[in-house]
Amino acid sequence: MTISEIEFEMKINDVQQSDIAAIIEICKTKGFSAEGLDEELVKRGYDKIFTVNYDDTDGYEDQEWNDFE
Repeated sequence: MTISEIEFEMKINDVQQSDIAAIIEICKTKGFSAEGLDEELVKRGYDKIFTVNYDDTDGYEDQEWNDFE
């Protein structure tokens, strides 16, 4: 994932520009990883964007297919 893709993901998820810039700078020194990006987002009060915990899903797998019709 490129820096511009990371910035785009944060922008469409309503992360403030100042937070985006700070997170990018931190990741330039620590390195870019999905976990590291999400850690910085959570520290600033945002939801995770780059990693998914499938245990926290809404349970769609438990619903019948006809529930969606």
